[in-house]
Amino acid sequence: MRSSTNREARSDGLRNMTLADLAALGSFISGIGVLVSLIYLGLQVRQAKLHQQGAIRQGRATRIVDLLCALANPAITEACAGGNSGDAGISLTQLQQFQFICLAIFYHYEDEYFQHKEGLTNDAAFASFVTSATRVMSEVGLRVAWRQQRGDFIPEFAGFMDALVAKAAIAPPGDPLALWKAGIAAELSQRKSA
Repeated sequence: MRSSTNREARSDGLRNMTLADLAALGSFISGIGVLVSLIYLGLQVRQAKLHQQGAIRQGRATRIVDLLCALANPAITEACAGGNSGDAGISLTQLQQFQFICLAIFYHYEDEYFQHKEGLTNDAAFASFVTSATRVMSEVGLRVAWRQQRGDFIPEFAGFMDALVAKAAIAPPGDPLALWKAGIAAELSQRKSA
């Protein structure tokens, strides 16, 4: 008997709701739905940004690895060694190979610069790039190649590179093989003493 009375009371309560009451309830429920949707959208945007930055980092790493693999080709390595050192015996073919590699490096640098400028890479990644590029641009051959090829780039990036080249001290000529062997000997002697 009591359950039928409760049902009638609830039924009377619903019947007593005005159209305005139903509209207010609908607005409230709708507001909750909008809030949930906004929270979900915010999470999706954040996730999309993380995925985009991951894709950019992966593209950067792939580009660098591809360039390094190209440089590992003995003919290209020889051309780059001659171009970087200013070897007077470099052939025209080797010079062109060196210049193409330099152009690829400069386009890579341009992409790094603009990705950072547009907020697609963070400050730590850009600082790492600047450190590496400054070291690379200390090579005399790359400096000459930049001066010869800088007209292919927009002034904003050319200004950035000019400042980077000015900041980079010219690397003294050296024997990379002798330096490598000395480094190996030093590591091995530390291992023996440890």
